[in-house]
Amino acid sequence: AEMLAAHPAVAQIWHPSMVTRENYDAVRKKTGGYGGLLSFVLKNPKKTGKVYDALRLSKGPSFGTGFTLVCPYVMLAHYHELEWAEGCGVPAHLLRVSCGLEPIGTLKAAFDEALALG
Repeated sequence: AEMLAAHPAVAQIWHPSMVTRENYDAVRKKTGGYGGLLSFVLKNPKKTGKVYDALRLSKGPSFGTGFTLVCPYVMLAHYHELEWAEGCGVPAHLLRVSCGLEPIGTLKAAFDEALALG
C-alpha cells in the first residue's frame, strides 16, 4: 500500500492504513494489521488497461487465496451501473488487489514493471 501510494503514476489508494484509519483502529485487535486488500486508481485512467494487462500477477474476482489476485473490481461488480458507482466516488478504472503470500519483493517488482506504463 505504501509503495503504491508513493508511486508517481498512482492518483489514489484505498487501504485501511491510509483511509479512515481511526475507524479501523477502533475495531481491530491491538496486535492486528490492516490486511492485504487494497484498491487504487492511476493518474491517467486511460492507461489502466495497459497496466492491468502488464501486471505479472493472477487476475480474477475472487479474494482470500494464497496468491495475489488483481481485478478491475468496479467493471466486474457494477458494469451496468458505472455512472451510479462514479456518483458514489468509486471510479470505473479502479483496480483491486488482494495480496497473497508471495515475497514482498516479487509484488513490488510486478507493480514497478506494470506501473512504468502508467
